[in-house]
Amino acid sequence: MFAPAAIAPAAIEVVLLAAGHSRRMGGVDKLQLDTGNGQSLLAGSITLYRALGMAVTLVRRPDQPDLVDLCPELYPGPGLTIVTNHEPDADQAASVRTGLAAAQLAGPGLLIALADQPWLTPADIAALVATFASHGGARIIVPRHAGQRGNPVLLPVAAARWLAAQPAATPRGFIDANPDLVVWHEAAHDHFTRDIDTPADAALLKDLAR
Repeated sequence: MFAPAAIAPAAIEVVLLAAGHSRRMGGVDKLQLDTGNGQSLLAGSITLYRALGMAVTLVRRPDQPDLVDLCPELYPGPGLTIVTNHEPDADQAASVRTGLAAAQLAGPGLLIALADQPWLTPADIAALVATFASHGGARIIVPRHAGQRGNPVLLPVAAARWLAAQPAATPRGFIDANPDLVVWHEAAHDHFTRDIDTPADAALLKDLAR
């Protein structure tokens, strides 16, 4: 019987999107918000993936504070590369293109992640990778809870390389055009579908410190 090879989370590379303008936050840069545990939202997102040994390519805006100041406990450090999206007013696909161009794409898969999902845990990401491994690393893994599609999305490296070579393509467009490649990771909680977009969302950060 075929037994898929195990894939460790550390083998998966991450493109972490952090170039948004936080327009719905009333002038506050949400990535600098304190999550209640002494870290900013951005630092917590980086820590999540680095805790699993994943190499992270962080995509930032040109006008964001230097990470040496924003996350001094994390940068400079191993496994973290920073690149700048010089089209921050374009759609999110511009950040994805920037991240893909800088990624090594040497492992079995690539995670495209958002920097504003503080409810995600290392166990959540490890479970997503386990679903990827159970399908031989050959399917696109999309998390879902109660019928709602979430993030991050895990792509086989072949799909990531294809996207990197097609500047006009987007992950969402590729996924929608290839439903036969998609496997839903059904989550029993809403960690994959929650993010921080508004002051009301930000007010819930205090719950993370409990």
